[in-house]
Amino acid sequence: MRAAGFDVNAPTLPGHGTSPRDLQNRTFDEWLTAAREAFDETRATHERVALIGFSMGSLLALSLASEGRVAGLVVMGCALRLSAPLRAAFGIASAVRARLPDAYVKKAFGPDIRDKTLLASITAYDTNPVRAAMEVHRAGRAVAVRLGDIHCPVLALHGERDRVCSPRASHDLVDLVGTRDVRVRTYARSGHMLALDFDREAVASDVIAFLERVQLRPVEP
Repeated sequence: MRAAGFDVNAPTLPGHGTSPRDLQNRTFDEWLTAAREAFDETRATHERVALIGFSMGSLLALSLASEGRVAGLVVMGCALRLSAPLRAAFGIASAVRARLPDAYVKKAFGPDIRDKTLLASITAYDTNPVRAAMEVHRAGRAVAVRLGDIHCPVLALHGERDRVCSPRASHDLVDLVGTRDVRVRTYARSGHMLALDFDREAVASDVIAFLERVQLRPVEP
């Protein structure tokens, strides 16, 4: 996006870039506060701002977009609906109101990307903090009720081989958001890490075309 001439603000959210233990006790509200601060900072110097959110970040972007002031919204690997096994596990825990332990689940297959030549280049935690993952599950439900307040153009992108978030979540957005200007595109060869996987060039092209359409620009001095 920078190479295409766009200004980019990509904040590191609380609990990210440090350790799985640091992420474990973070809340969605903490992540949302950090995202809102970055958005407000960018709005101070730019008349029109688009939001792009990946995975849990898609929920942050959807939540902020429901508050208005957004020129366009891109969600990748939308986390409104996790994969069936994760939904089942967290659904049971929520139903019985279980207090989740300070547990960490090893990523058996590493990052969910089908282009294995890029595995070594991906910096990510090798375990999933259980309580942090539950925060994403709960946030999906909370954000879903506010989607009707989103009226900016929306582009939803999803890898068809995503093992983390169900591609159905992106298709659900068509009926849930408050705008008719919504497009969904899926990519047959890619998993969850869509922007890095086999279809990365098509993903980049689609995102840049969308950003050009919503006409982002800085504030005039």
